[in-house]
Amino acid sequence: MKKEKISNMKRDSKGITLIALVITIIVLLILAGVTIATLTGENGILTRATDAREQTELADEKEKIELSAVGALAKENGGEISQTSLEEELGKYFENGKYAVEPATNEDGTEGYIVTITENDSNGRKYFIDKNGNVEDYIVREPAEPTEGTGTNFNMSYGVIEVEFLSGTSYNTTTTPNHPVLKEGMTAITYNETTGETTNVSNSSGTDWYSYVAGSGANDNNASHWANAKVTVDNVDSYFVWIPRYAYRIIYFNSLDSENAYRAGDLTEEKALEDGNIVGYSDARGIVDTEGRTKSGVAVQTAISVNDKYFKTHPAFENNVDYGGWSSKLEGIWVAKYEASQVSSTTKPKFEAGASSWRSITTGDMFTYAKGYNETLESHLMKNSEWGAVAYLTESKYGRNGTEIAINNNGTTYYTGGGSETAYVNNTNQSSTGNVYGIYDLSGNAYEYVAGYYSGGSLPNGNSFANGTSDAYSTAYSGTIASSAYKYGDATYETSGWNSDGADFVYSSSPFFLRGGVYGSASSAGVFNFYNYYASANRAFSFRVCLAVQ
Repeated sequence: MKKEKISNMKRDSKGITLIALVITIIVLLILAGVTIATLTGENGILTRATDAREQTELADEKEKIELSAVGALAKENGGEISQTSLEEELGKYFENGKYAVEPATNEDGTEGYIVTITENDSNGRKYFIDKNGNVEDYIVREPAEPTEGTGTNFNMSYGVIEVEFLSGTSYNTTTTPNHPVLKEGMTAITYNETTGETTNVSNSSGTDWYSYVAGSGANDNNASHWANAKVTVDNVDSYFVWIPRYAYRIIYFNSLDSENAYRAGDLTEEKALEDGNIVGYSDARGIVDTEGRTKSGVAVQTAISVNDKYFKTHPAFENNVDYGGWSSKLEGIWVAKYEASQVSSTTKPKFEAGASSWRSITTGDMFTYAKGYNETLESHLMKNSEWGAVAYLTESKYGRNGTEIAINNNGTTYYTGGGSETAYVNNTNQSSTGNVYGIYDLSGNAYEYVAGYYSGGSLPNGNSFANGTSDAYSTAYSGTIASSAYKYGDATYETSGWNSDGADFVYSSSPFFLRGGVYGSASSAGVFNFYNYYASANRAFSFRVCLAVQ
């Protein structure tokens, strides 16, 4: 009897020990959970410590920025802060390479500078400093994310290109386009629109010698006077036109009537969406339908938000060479006003009205001669992206406002500007502005080779630049199907077939791009025309030059 009682007591003792152990473990787990939460939770000790460290870094960083602004302002003796003085002051607080300064405007148009600091953040924290020394955070705008999946196959035939000018090399919109960059050997000019006589501008730092005016309604706009400059090389004058840095988007409509009604101001975007008159967009999201579903997934750069609409910087002004950009961001580009003609018995091109265009040379030679035209001004054979930049500005309300430019069909003489001598004065319907201040020969005269090609094709006649890899001077395309291989902004797939212009993408045996059409192309010629060839010399093919002055 006693043994049995003792045995039961042992069993009871063991049971109590196991229960206690389980309870102890549970309690420890709870305590551990509480401890972990206390340390790492949203309001945990470690999280708060990290936040406190980041806030301290931010406060310290911003204090250095503010001190730099004060110091820069003091250097100007009551004047406005300059980029040089700001950079000098920032150098006192940040290591070289850990800060960058670029001219910009903020949301309300105030001029100043964007300062990017990479000391504590590899992506860079950004601040805006106005010219009076006021400092505020600068937030890089991002595009709305398109819905996953393939969008409906909407018709892209009817579109309106909208343009927003950008300040400096920034992503800030401005109503005043960037002032033309003029270097040694360049002279700002104006025209007598009746005789074509040019006058040198005495004060090129002013703005009264050019204007980029928005057209109203659906009518042709011939009020814009794009900036023009004369470039003198070896005592030979050539003429160039300034295309300032801008962002764009394209609205695609369901009909020409809807497009014209929107352009005329008789149809708002909101009403057009409500009534189903808009089928899609090309903007910072890519090419999307009205529900934001991606039709073509081409990567874009920083989005520009204007009234909640997402514009994208045209790639010709950016530093992404894969999309036709330059080695650095640009405030604008200078584009030859006419197709190239030849300086007699030399390998030098010139760009003037009333001359027979230079033809019957390979695209490789065109590339070499274009680069050799004026290396100081970074001259180069026009790229597809640069042709696109001209085409989009021409189509926008700052150019012809949707009116197609007329074809240069003066015949086998291939005279630039539509005829001999000063014929261009009477051929302003062939100009990108509808007046003498625009760019000519964009439709017809000769086809123009550009520095763009399919990298998988046969490239012997273009081997001076076509090595299969994009760089600042040429753009390699990875495919032969326009809808998947195009580059945004290049005026191929985004505007394919507009104005009935020819649309033939590059392929293996004809890997080089031609633009604009030839004088006999009739209605298929135009600023949106693109064609292909194998880079050989042809009596109907010419070229033009761009300048990437900085």
